[in-house]
This record gives sequence, C-alpha cells and structure tokens, in this order.
Amino acid sequence: MACPGCSAQAGMGGNKGGAGDGCSLLMSAYILAGLAMMLNIRLCYSSAPYALIRFQLPENLFSVFVRRMASSLELWCLPGFIIADIMDLGLKFIYLGKGYTKDTDNGENLKTTITSDFKPPRQEKFGTIIVPSIICQWLNFLTYVILFFVYRGGGEEGHLTRFYWIIAISGVVFGISNPLVFAADYNYTAVYIAGENCFPALTSFIHYLATLMFGNRRKWNSDYLIVYIDIVVAIIISFAAAVVWTVGYGYYKDGPSNIGTGDLKHIFTYKFDDTIKAHMAAPLLIVLVGMGLVYAIYPGIAPGMIVPFYLVDKIEMVLLIATIVPAVSVAMVNKFKYEYSPKYWGGWGALPGYHVFDLVVPIMIILAAIFIYSLHYRESNLSHAIVNQPKMSTTLTIIFYMCSEISLAVGFAGMVGNAPEYTVIAQMVGAFLMVFLALYSEGYIIEYKSHDQAHWQTERMCYLYGYYQLNPDFLL
Repeated sequence: MACPGCSAQAGMGGNKGGAGDGCSLLMSAYILAGLAMMLNIRLCYSSAPYALIRFQLPENLFSVFVRRMASSLELWCLPGFIIADIMDLGLKFIYLGKGYTKDTDNGENLKTTITSDFKPPRQEKFGTIIVPSIICQWLNFLTYVILFFVYRGGGEEGHLTRFYWIIAISGVVFGISNPLVFAADYNYTAVYIAGENCFPALTSFIHYLATLMFGNRRKWNSDYLIVYIDIVVAIIISFAAAVVWTVGYGYYKDGPSNIGTGDLKHIFTYKFDDTIKAHMAAPLLIVLVGMGLVYAIYPGIAPGMIVPFYLVDKIEMVLLIATIVPAVSVAMVNKFKYEYSPKYWGGWGALPGYHVFDLVVPIMIILAAIFIYSLHYRESNLSHAIVNQPKMSTTLTIIFYMCSEISLAVGFAGMVGNAPEYTVIAQMVGAFLMVFLALYSEGYIIEYKSHDQAHWQTERMCYLYGYYQLNPDFLL
C-alpha cells in the first residue's frame, strides 16, 4: 500500500535521495511515540504530589515516595534497554557480516553487493526492529488500561503495591520500545524528542483544566481525580500512538509507490560506519551527562529537599511548558534550515558553533555539587541563600532541569549528525548512568533523613563516601 505522506523512500534526505524526516505520516508516528513514551514518567513525577495524598502518605515522605516510584520505572527499563540494544546491534553485525554496502544515490540505504537489491536488508530490519516496535506500542497502551483499574480499586487507601508494579512493568515496555524507536530511523530522532517535550506542555494544559474544575478539595476528591485524569489521558495518547505507528510501519510499510527500489520503502537500513569521527565526543558527553545526572538530583533533592513544598507543583507547571522550547527549536531548525541544524550530516566539524552547548555539562555538575553542599553545610552562607529560599531554590532547580532538556535535544541531534549508528548505544549508556545514579540518590535521601543534621559528618569528603549508597530495599 502506497504511503500518502511521502514521495521518496526512507533514508538520508537532501542530495542523498531519501525522504529524511519528510514523511508526514511517519512524522506524526514519531511525535505520538514521543508523547506516549513520557506517560509513565509523568505519572511518577508530575502526579506524585497528588498520588502521595491519594495513597494517604504523609507529606514528609514526598522525596522518598517520588524516588521509590521513579526507581520502579528506571530500574526495570534497564532489561528492556539491554534486549532492544542487543537486537539493534545484532542486526548491524549481520549487515556487516553479509557485506551490505551503502547506496549514496538512494538515501544511503543498504543493498546487496552483487545484485544491488535493497529488499533483503529491509526485510531483516522489518522482522528484527519494526515488528517488535509495533508490539511494544500496543503493550504500552495495555499497561495504562491495567493501571486504570488498579488505581480505581483499593478503597480509600488504594493499591499502592499494585500501582508500583504496573509502573515497573511499564518501565520494561519503555526500555524496549524507546531504543527500537531510535533504531527504526534516526532521521526522525529530533522529531521524536520534540514529541517527548511537547507532552509536558499538553499535559500541563490538561492538568490546569483538571485543577480548575476539581481543585476544590472541599467539594471534590481532588488528589484522586487529578491522577485519575492523567491515567485516562495516558490511555488515549498511547492508543493513538500505537495506531499511527502500526499504520506507518505496518499498513504503509512499502512507502511511496513512484520509485522502483522494491518493497518496504518505509524502512531505512544502515550499519556501522568504517570510521569514528573525533567530533562525536562532544554530543556524546552532552547526552551522557544530561541523561545520567538529571534524576540523581531532580526531583528528590531539588526541588524535594531544598524548595518549600508548596512550590513543588509550581516548578512542575513552569517546566511542563518550558521543556518544549529546546527540542522544538532543534526540530524547527532541522526542518527549515537544515544546513544549520545540529544533526547536519557534515557533523559539528562543519558547525563548530554548537560546541557552545558543551557548557551544559559543567553547569549541571556544578549545580549538583551546590545542592549537595547546601544540604550538608546548613550553616554556610550558600545554604542560607538557597535552601528553602523560594526564589533562589526554584531558579536553580529550573536551570538544572532545563540544562538536561537542552542536552538531550542538542546532544541526540548532534549524535545523528556526527555518528548516527552509535545513537542507540549512547542512549543505553546514558540510561544506565541515569538509573544507577538515581538509585544512589534514593539511598542518599533515606540516609540523610535518618541522621541528625547537627552531627552530620562534613570532614573532608567523608559525607559523600558511605552515604551515597545503593538502597538494598528498593524492590520492597
């Protein structure tokens, strides 16, 4: 079936002969996939203050509750990442073993060496990457349907344990689906990330309407209803994402009908390049720090431990809107001024100005150190200027999180421009850093709250050693 959204086969765009990210149907599929991938993170973080009260937990457990719920998602996504990356890397090694070569006149798609046939590598990718990605989209939808019924049950206290385990299962699905989406066609990576970051803006509007209609706690069970609405929205978005992804890569898998390169023209095939470019180091480092460090601090430590509790929701509302800017800006530059895009095929060697974004790396590290220092040296001027100071604490928290969003938007686009075949590997390494640093953060928060701050160890660096630990009970 011919795709109505494109007139060229999948592959590198411009003078390379492929569609790039120009298929409107696949663009919609990637935007919706990005929206759908953020749903469980939304339920873990943005809905946490309301879920905390719905499950009748005290407010002083907010940081622990958020980290425990987030850990269920983050930890269990790791097996999924490993499975999906093995599938992707295995396919690339198969391509190498069979000696497929790139055709620079046909979107740099792979072809057989002797007969110049594009169909065999596309068939292999369809079975290895595309079909599992379609299945994962539907599994993502199914988890939210189950979560809907779990959340409704349990009376006044609810089924917190069941809620936890469904979030954990959604983490496994997320872990498999996310790398498969990246592996399907790296040309749409910027579009996908833009979809991820449009999701907060969309849900913030829904969240605003929900609080406007049901925010009166005297009249409504507000905390229950707001999370309930979030789950319903998750069901609708994940269903739409599954349908469009299935249509784009299943029903219209043959792509446009006006070119004669065989079937499965919606499938872009590529393998490892022969050389590693030196200028891939910068976007790789930006991605690793942006992914790895963010949830070690946010939201358990900042805002959880340095911002007044009544401002936590306000920070969420600001970030839900602000996070749309970096990814959408990159997507717009890529669409209308590709020669200035961070994913320009010439890489950052041709666009050295993008190295200005290297600054997000030291900024995030310095802010993380400032937050930790302020918590341990409570009598210091720095701590007095930050901890529980509404303006300063909220400003630094927002800057820290926005640096992470900028790093993901620019960094992944930069990976596509400099070393696209390594994008999935960078994503997996970043995910491992993110999860394990987040788990150390949970252990740190628990230890911090269990000690007398008046006798907290501050000699040399011993307050870091022994207190940053993996919490052994994180599964309980």
